Amino acid sequence: MNSIRKPDPSAPDTFTVAGKQYRSRLLVGTGKYKDLEETRRAVEASGAEMVTFAVRRTNIGQGKGEPGLLDVLPPSKYAFLPNTAGCYNAEDAVRTCRLAR
Repeated sequence: MNSIRKPDPSAPDTFTVAGKQYRSRLLVGTGKYKDLEETRRAVEASGAEMVTFAVRRTNIGQGKGEPGLLDVLPPSKYAFLPNTAGCYNAEDAVRTCRLAR
């Protein structure tokens, strides 16, 4: 008897992370775009639902009066995965991870 179950072709192709379902398995980085508008357009065009960002290099609200990532990529639409780009030693990386938490 074959115990391998074939996927149901009529079922939506989703996967679950931390109890939340996603349709796209693509993760897109937010760095290297010329500005936030280009970032927004690229992420939207990709269809990604998860984006990575460098905590130390991205304004996510700490730069008062400056445009921020969360202004163009709303947390209600995207899951954010912080990373430690811009950290040059272990102490900075650990501090950045704690801040991202």
